[in-house]
Amino acid sequence: MIRRSLAIALLALPGLAAAQQPVCDPAGSQQEMNACAFDALAEDDAELNRVYRQVLASRPDDALFAQKLRDAQRLWIQLRDADLDALFPVADGVDPRIEYGSIYPLERAEAKTRMTRERTRYLREHWLDDNGR
Repeated sequence: MIRRSLAIALLALPGLAAAQQPVCDPAGSQQEMNACAFDALAEDDAELNRVYRQVLASRPDDALFAQKLRDAQRLWIQLRDADLDALFPVADGVDPRIEYGSIYPLERAEAKTRMTRERTRYLREHWLDDNGR
C-alpha cells in the first residue's frame, strides 16, 4: 500500500511542477513577462538552429565548409555569451537580480533574443538568400 501511494505521488510531481511554471502574459506579473521573453528566445533559438541546419545541408559534400561553419558557430556562441556578460556585468557570487532588479531575467533574455535573431539573419543572408554565396 505504501509503495502504491509513493508511486502515485511520484507520478503527480511532474504535473505539479508544470502547474507552477508561469505562463506568458505581457501585461502580467514580472514572472509572466519573463515567461514571454523566454518563450520568444526559445522560438528564435529554434529558428536559428533550423537555419543553421539548412546552411549545412546546402553544401552536403563540402566537409571543410561544414567544419568551418561549426567552428564559427561555436565562436559566435562564446561571443554572444561574453557580450551578454559585458552588458550585464556581475561579480562572482553576486545575484544578478539583486544587482539589476527583478527585470534582469527579462532584459537578459531579450538581449539574447536580439543577438540570436541577428545571427539567424546573418546566416540566412550569407548562405541561403539569392544574393549570398
